[in-house]
Amino acid sequence: MADDSPTLFEWAGGAPALLRMTRIFYQTYVPRDELLAPVFAHMLPDHPERVAAWLGEVFGGPAGYTETYGGYPWMLAQHLGRGLTEEWRARWVDLLVRSAHDAGLPDDPEFASAFRSYLEWGSRLAVENSQPGSHPPQHMPVPHWSWGPAGPPGVRISALAPVEKETVMTQPVDGDQLSFAQHVQPLFRESDRRSMKFALDLWSYDDVVAHADGILSRLRDGSMPCDSAWPDEQIELFQRWVDAGTPA
Repeated sequence: MADDSPTLFEWAGGAPALLRMTRIFYQTYVPRDELLAPVFAHMLPDHPERVAAWLGEVFGGPAGYTETYGGYPWMLAQHLGRGLTEEWRARWVDLLVRSAHDAGLPDDPEFASAFRSYLEWGSRLAVENSQPGSHPPQHMPVPHWSWGPAGPPGVRISALAPVEKETVMTQPVDGDQLSFAQHVQPLFRESDRRSMKFALDLWSYDDVVAHADGILSRLRDGSMPCDSAWPDEQIELFQRWVDAGTPA
């Protein structure tokens, strides 16, 4: 199934949002933080732009860091021999998360978890690579971070969403031919459609036909819909529609 969900870069607000965040971090938080101020005392004037470009590329945006600064080898060179500590790392993560909030980056749980997971992962590698005697690989690609298990916003059914009406299943009467429009499409609720929109449209005949076998398999193992399994009679109706040749 194709994934047309937005990248983390797009969801964050693109390059302007990330640069706004890094400027807040390096111009507001770092100078007044007694732990981090000495660490960044001699950073280049364009350091906020460099970090924003790195995060943008990591989060699925343009390869600006690679094209402008040299990609992973340059990033690695900034950490070699620095002897970064866990205390510095943890403060860096916490203050960058705070800067993201101040800069107005999205605060939904899906983005927040993906954003922080990269900061935690990447900063731990930086600490490891910075230790005396470390021998990190020199020519790794820039990592590319995605939404992770939580998925993009809209997949999860919010506990605050309005309660939907129960699905009204239209059973064909004797002699009636099964059809997608009358018997199958109504089985999928708006929330079902929204939760799968990153991969396919459950209200689209063409999409459901193309993925009918996968949908049926997930209906039978109870992994779809994500909030509760279909009753047997609905699964059986979908199976009958597939067996009948998926009529429109």
